[in-house]
Amino acid sequence: MPAHRERKLPIIALVGRANVGKSTLWNRLTETTHAIVSDTPHTTRDRKYGRVLWRGQNIEVVDTGGLDVSATEEIGRGMLKQVELALADADLILFLVDAKAGILPQDEAAAKILHKLKKPVVLVANKLDDIRFLADAWNRASLALRFGPAIPCSAATGRGVGDLLDRVYEELERSGRPPLPAKKLDGLKLVVMGRPNVGKSSLVNAILGEERVIATSVAHTTREPIDTSFIWKGEDVILIDTAGMRKRSKLEKKLEEEALERNREALKRADIALLVLDATEEPRSQDKHLAGLMKDETKGLILVVNKWDLVKDKEESTSRKYAAEIRASFPFLSWAPIIFVSAKDKLRTGKILDLAFRVRDERRRQIAYNALQKLLKTVVAHKKPLAELGNYSPYIHDVTQVGIDPPTFVITIKGGKQTVHDSWIRYFENRLREKFGFQGTPIIVKVEHLPMPQVQQQEAEHGGKKRVQRRKRPIGRKGMY
Repeated sequence: MPAHRERKLPIIALVGRANVGKSTLWNRLTETTHAIVSDTPHTTRDRKYGRVLWRGQNIEVVDTGGLDVSATEEIGRGMLKQVELALADADLILFLVDAKAGILPQDEAAAKILHKLKKPVVLVANKLDDIRFLADAWNRASLALRFGPAIPCSAATGRGVGDLLDRVYEELERSGRPPLPAKKLDGLKLVVMGRPNVGKSSLVNAILGEERVIATSVAHTTREPIDTSFIWKGEDVILIDTAGMRKRSKLEKKLEEEALERNREALKRADIALLVLDATEEPRSQDKHLAGLMKDETKGLILVVNKWDLVKDKEESTSRKYAAEIRASFPFLSWAPIIFVSAKDKLRTGKILDLAFRVRDERRRQIAYNALQKLLKTVVAHKKPLAELGNYSPYIHDVTQVGIDPPTFVITIKGGKQTVHDSWIRYFENRLREKFGFQGTPIIVKVEHLPMPQVQQQEAEHGGKKRVQRRKRPIGRKGMY
C-alpha cells in the first residue's frame, strides 16, 4: 500500500536565488531552528516542509534550494528537480529577493521561470533590517520583475513577517485554498539515521514512492533533517531523513558540525529510529556508535539492512547468517528487529512502516500488576536476587509498571541499605521480554526502597529471626534472684 501525502493544508513554496534568506524565513514562519542557515550558497538542497500557525489557522510552508544552482553536476540537477517538485506542489509562491543587494540577473532569470507557471506569486523584499532603508524606493526598482509591489520584511529580526502572513492568507482565500483551523500533529515520528552513503535518502524515497530527497552516490548529499508528513493505512507518520553521521575527528566544516547536531535533535524528537546498514559491508565502529546513541535515548529501534539486492549468491540461510553477524556486532540490541531491504528495487520497503507501528504498540504495552507479581515470584524462585554489596539477598517487595514509551518498571526493595545487583536486573529484564515481548523497544527497570522497621531489617539481613539476649527477671526481695 503506497504512502501518500496529506494535501489538506495549502502549501506555500519559498523560492529565490541562493542566500536571499529562504531558510531564515522558513525558521521564522515555523518557529523552529530545523533549517540550517549559513552564508554558504546552496546549503539547503532538499525540500523541507513545516507547519505555520497564524491567527489560529494552519498552512504548510516548504523551503527549497536556490533557483540559480548549476545543473552541470549531479547534486545540482537533484536540487533543481526538488525546486520543480516544490513549485508543482505549491498553491502559492513566495519569491524572495535580497533588498540590500537589489535586483540581480539571477533574480530576473528566476522571475521568468515563475511567470511561466501561471501560479499566484508574492514578491518578498527580505533583509530590510535597517528602518532607514527606503522600502518604497526599492519597490519602484523591483517593478521590473512584474509581480507588483514587494512585501518588505526581515526574516532575521521578524520585522514585517506578520504583514507578510496576512498577505499570504488573503491570497489563499482569494485562490480558493484557504488556511485550515489548527490541528495538533500527533503522527508517529520515524528518524532515518546511518553513516554516509548507506542509502538513507533512497530508502526515504522508496517508502514515500516519490523523489522526496536528493539521492546521489556523493557522500553527505543530505545536510539537514528533512521532515515529511504522510498517511500510512490511515495513520499519520512523520518521516525524518538525516545527514550521514561520522566521527567528529573527521569533521572539517562548521556546516557539517551543525548538521550532526541537528541529527541529534531529530533523534530526540523521534519515537522510533531506523538504523540503516549497508548489506555489502560489515558493521563499522560508527554503526555501533549510532546504535549506542539510539539505545541511550531510549527510542524504539529497527535495524534496516539496505542494498540487499547487491548481495551475491544469496541462499535461504544468507539472511540468517547476516543477522547472526549483526547480533554479534550489536549484542546490546538483541531486542531490535532486523529487516533486509533494497531501496533501489523497493524490496520490503513497505514492510518497514508495518514493523514500525508494531514497535510503537510494543512501546505502549501495559502489563497488569498481578501478572508482574506472578512473573516476579517465578524469577525469584529460579534465581535468588543478588545484592550490590554484602552477602545477604535483598528482600524484593513487588514490581509494578509506572510508564510507557518506553515501558518503565519499578522494583521495590524493603529496607534502605540494600540494593539489587545489575546482573540480576538484566536477568529480570530478559524474563520480562520472554514473557511479554517488547520487541524493538528498550525497557527501563528502576529500583526503589521501602522503609522497614529496624527489627525486621535486622532479621532480613541475618536471613531469619534475630535472637535477642534477655536478662532474667528478679524474684523475691529487691536485689535477689
